[in-house]
Amino acid sequence: MKLGPRYIPSFHRAFVTLLSAVVTVCIFPWPLFHGITLFRGAITEAQSNVPVLRVEVDLQTIDVQVKDSKGNDVLGLSAKNFKVRENGQRQKIVFFDAGNSPVDIAILVDSSNTMNSSGHLGSEQEIAAQFMRTARPGDDISAMDFTDQMGPFQHFTRARLLNPAGVALARAPSHGSALYDAIATALCHLRTSKNLRQAVIVITDGVDQYSRINLEQLIGLVRSSRAQLFMIGLQSRPEFGFQGHPEPRLTLVDGQDMDNPIVVFERLMKESGAESFIPKSNGGLEEALRAVSNMLKSEYTLAYYPQKTPYELRKIEVKVDRHGAHVLARRLVDSQQDASQFVHFDEATCTVSPKFHPYPYEADVTHGLGGMTYRDNFSNPHSGWPIHENSHYVSGGYELLNLEVPTGNVGVPADNIRAPVYSVEVPAGNINKAMSPLAEGREDVVATYGPWWSGFYASVSMKLVPAKSHDVKSQFPYAARPAAGLIFRMNPMGYYALLLSDAVKEKNLSVAVVRRDFLPDTYPLAYKEKGIVPWTAVGNAPTSATELSVQDLNNQISVFVDGQKVKVVRDDTYSQGWVGFVISGPGRATFTSLVVEQK
Repeated sequence: MKLGPRYIPSFHRAFVTLLSAVVTVCIFPWPLFHGITLFRGAITEAQSNVPVLRVEVDLQTIDVQVKDSKGNDVLGLSAKNFKVRENGQRQKIVFFDAGNSPVDIAILVDSSNTMNSSGHLGSEQEIAAQFMRTARPGDDISAMDFTDQMGPFQHFTRARLLNPAGVALARAPSHGSALYDAIATALCHLRTSKNLRQAVIVITDGVDQYSRINLEQLIGLVRSSRAQLFMIGLQSRPEFGFQGHPEPRLTLVDGQDMDNPIVVFERLMKESGAESFIPKSNGGLEEALRAVSNMLKSEYTLAYYPQKTPYELRKIEVKVDRHGAHVLARRLVDSQQDASQFVHFDEATCTVSPKFHPYPYEADVTHGLGGMTYRDNFSNPHSGWPIHENSHYVSGGYELLNLEVPTGNVGVPADNIRAPVYSVEVPAGNINKAMSPLAEGREDVVATYGPWWSGFYASVSMKLVPAKSHDVKSQFPYAARPAAGLIFRMNPMGYYALLLSDAVKEKNLSVAVVRRDFLPDTYPLAYKEKGIVPWTAVGNAPTSATELSVQDLNNQISVFVDGQKVKVVRDDTYSQGWVGFVISGPGRATFTSLVVEQK
């Protein structure tokens, strides 16, 4: 199943079923980061009510939620009601608190364009203000807006807490979401925490398309942190739907894969020892924020000195001596004290380091006086382009394939999301399907990657091999014209395609430029096609590859074939986006020597 356009489907129905309100315990090693200033604060001995100021180097803290059989909080417990074991060994509780300790809180607000604008749940400043109304005087609160860029953290003083109407977060302008990087940045931001307890509240739809780190690296970082991670899941745009798919990875319409947000929320919920919420309205969001605040106030905090262990992970077990009560706890914590084994940060900003965590395409980018240049000859199969059955690296190039239809493709069970996608042209008011392998409309095989462009010159060598006539007849139930070429300005709303075909006249080549507009509120995602440049004959079909080029400058589109200008047109519907490849109709296309230069 294709999802996208490089964006996430709505997952709220599956989410509500999967992410039931589960309260868990958070277990944190200390210190959080290599080189961090050691914790200095008032430690209350479990056996005494006298505060003792001391430096704790190896203190292991555990934030605990205790529930009765009806799911209500069990309050009024003391240290003697708890038993803590690490790797089976009983631990001495040296610190105990019943929800009175202040908390350092980092609020992350996802403002990327995947979020559902029709179901607006409040601006980022409104969200921050809602939580502030329940903050305690000792709580230290900061907030950050993020997309694929990290907005700066803003600290809120007590005066701002008392007058939250004036709070406004700095917007981080961009085009997608780097959720994992944002959470990592928040954990780094909390390394200077003055309070023993920490929490990160993330308001997001769960999309991650542009993080420099992957989910496993983030999980390692969360395990080595002492911050609870509360996920509040908002809806994505309604035209993208999961329909209950549990697969850990999903393929978007541009061929790129991303982690299923359902799986991401579930794992982060379990690993961080907090809770996830799925609000459906402004009131629901405020209720979720209030619930987080109440959880922080009702938790018990325990601490002990962990024993040295040769094992990478430590197994923690917490029990309480109350009949019918149960403790929900994260059972594993990373025993390593140096979180730099997972993620490297920029020391000044706490953002994930581009030097240590580069995007694959950045190895092929150079910077000169004229701007950025991106080159890929596809000799490196790890340069980042999608790898699937119908889009993959081949010797000396990159191939899009639109040939073989598996038996029974029409009517394939909905959970068969790995089925290839095939292009067929249907006379249906020029409305076409862009995603699902079950759709009856045209389905293009698409692959985009690399930087985001707003003005450029792009060139690629391409060889199109149409399918044989008997293959077309047996595999494509409607007349389909083989065509392939360059995609440009691909964004959440649609894209342009410079197409090459040799099917107008035998042994002749023709080119065309079309704009494909994704239709809102459609699932599977559909698009409407508009011709920008009609099919234009450009000469005899060569035996070797053809060079296709397009210059996109100030909304003027110039088309070139083998270095010769074919047409110049204007269209300002989309002004920026990704560059990539497409094949429509039956056949295969091989691309070599991609060059994109900033203009």
